[in-house]
Order: sequence, then structure tokens, then C-alpha cells
Amino acid sequence: MLETTGSGEYDLVLGVMTLHHVPDLQVALAHVKGLLAPGGRIVLAAPYPAESALHPLRRSLHRLVPLRPRLHAMAVLRLGANLVRRGPATAWEIYRLQTRREWLDHLVSDRFFSREELQRCCATLFPGCQMERLGGTVVGLTWDSAVLSRRR
Repeated sequence: MLETTGSGEYDLVLGVMTLHHVPDLQVALAHVKGLLAPGGRIVLAAPYPAESALHPLRRSLHRLVPLRPRLHAMAVLRLGANLVRRGPATAWEIYRLQTRREWLDHLVSDRFFSREELQRCCATLFPGCQMERLGGTVVGLTWDSAVLSRRR
């Protein structure tokens, strides 16, 4: 997470697809709240896993086969499709980038949280926040600090 200064100085704090990179969701959200000026707004869009939506056999595969080999296998499958769609040079470049150690390390280090975990954290930090599904497995959250002051 980007280290920021200026506690209480921002009218808008926007985070898009970043929360799965933080080690502690509660700490990260408390930091975000601390950046907000009175009357400011927080807008977050974050992915959450759809494990429950997976077919039971696929869920078993996810538990048995580590993520890194699964990511590599998906890149191999995409290589075949991309050879036809995009040609050999582009297909190879996409494959090469998707299987680089640094990229795989990045993906394996992601820490996805459940929608329920996000709701629990936000219930205490952002009373009255609005959460909605934005499509797929992305949840959007908005919170106006003015809502809290109006309720007091």
C-alpha cells in the first residue's frame, strides 16, 4: 500500500483493485479512513473470491494443486488459443509475460478476503457505508464521512 501522509486532508480516497495486496484488511481500511477530511468520501472497488460459485470438482482441484502450477497451466492453455487469434509472436510474448517469476510471485502473494470479511471490517469503520456487487466478483464500497456526523 502506498505510504501517504496528510492525515485527514483528502476529500476523496479512491482505491481500485488494491485491497487484495494488503496483509491486514482492518489496518489498511483504518489507514484509509484516517486520510479522509471531514465531509470526505471513500470509494473502493475490490475483488473477492468466488470459491462458493465454483463447481465442487474445481474447488477440490484448487485445494489439491498449488496456485503457481495452476497459473502456469492456464498460461499454456491461453498460448494455444492466442496462437490462432493473435499469431505466434504475440502469443509467445503474452505467454512469456504471464509465466515470468516476478508476475507469478505477485499473483501468488495476493490475499483475497471474503465479502463477509469486508462487511465485518466496514461495519465498524464505516457505519452506513454502501456496498454493492459491481459485476463478477468485484464489490464496490462508498462511504461519506458526513453520514456519520449527521447520525450523531
